[in-house]
Amino acid sequence: MIKSRYLTGLLGLSLSLTVLLAACGPGGAGTPTPSASPSASPEDTAAPSASPAPSEEPALFTPGTWLSDGGQYYFIDEGGATGRTASLEDGTGVGFSYTLNGAEADFAMGAADSSSPCTVSRDGDTITLEWEDGTTEHLTYVSAQGSDAFRFYSNQELADLALAYYKEQSGVQDIGNLTAAAQANEDGSVTIQVYENLGDHNSTAAWYTVDRTTGAGTDESGGEVALAQGQ
Repeated sequence: MIKSRYLTGLLGLSLSLTVLLAACGPGGAGTPTPSASPSASPEDTAAPSASPAPSEEPALFTPGTWLSDGGQYYFIDEGGATGRTASLEDGTGVGFSYTLNGAEADFAMGAADSSSPCTVSRDGDTITLEWEDGTTEHLTYVSAQGSDAFRFYSNQELADLALAYYKEQSGVQDIGNLTAAAQANEDGSVTIQVYENLGDHNSTAAWYTVDRTTGAGTDESGGEVALAQGQ
């Protein structure tokens, strides 16, 4: 009887140990949550930072109006390699297109199949064009306005304005013997001589030096004039 009770106790103890070991095993309630896979780590899954956009170099020909020492304006169009010229003498000009390859340019003046190659360099607001025939032209940036907005008086227009202004200011009714000639200066101003041709010499009636874009300036005595007033 005692032996039977002893054996029963051992069986109970053994069963308790078995249950305890099972509870501590891999399938027990205390099993930790699996850690994230290395391939899913925050460092690897984060979106790559955007690469900085490359900086754009300024356009060689800034859109707007350029004054050439060759006696004309170059109007460069917005958003494209096109434009037109306008003569300082009489305002006439041609349309053009151009292509750039580094410091080399090729202008098609007036016709798409024409070709006028040149080497281009820029220093601040000045562009130098070295043409294939050996001539050099310097362009100076004068306005952000394009050909539709920029206004100027040609030499011929200023000469006509000067004659009319002289007649009005002097009271001379007959100016049939008088003529006028305009000459551009290095600083961009224009000097107009109103004179009478006497054969072997000219008899000057008036000198005016004015701004080409306004027609305003001074006479030979330094007095203010406005050739385009009332026009």
